[in-house]
Amino acid sequence: METKEALAKILAQEKEVELEHFHQGDMRKLALYLMQKADESTTPLTVRITKGKQIMFHYVANDNSLDKDNWVRRKINSVMNFHHSSLWLHYKTNGDANQLMLKYGLSMEDYTVSGGAVPIIVKGVGVIGAIAISGYSGLWEDHDMGIEALQWLKGEQHEE
Repeated sequence: METKEALAKILAQEKEVELEHFHQGDMRKLALYLMQKADESTTPLTVRITKGKQIMFHYVANDNSLDKDNWVRRKINSVMNFHHSSLWLHYKTNGDANQLMLKYGLSMEDYTVSGGAVPIIVKGVGVIGAIAISGYSGLWEDHDMGIEALQWLKGEQHEE
């Protein structure tokens, strides 16, 4: 996928999954949904949900390795800094992690251009947190799992 096309798709996805609210009950539903999806997969996965700087949920499925905890932390830092998904940042930097330091003055120890974290956006408020997934090998797979989870939660909110 071309860079412009990918950026447009990611921005449209982020807009599409804006939530009406994100309360404790929403976080619980989202966590249970992600835990179920991770357990259904045979891929070792790590999932984290944050609200602001607070870790609200962290789950490791299928014996994923400890280094994935660092990956989800770095992905979430990227989302919270740029207010866009870490996959968006991947395309903005042409996948060059060195751009984090050169262009933005950010440490590669704390930020990444790897896809897999998506912002939790509340209408009228903005980015209030993030979901990060780490473990799939494809560029879009971790990202897609986060987007699908937010689409599901948005559907749940519309049924309320």
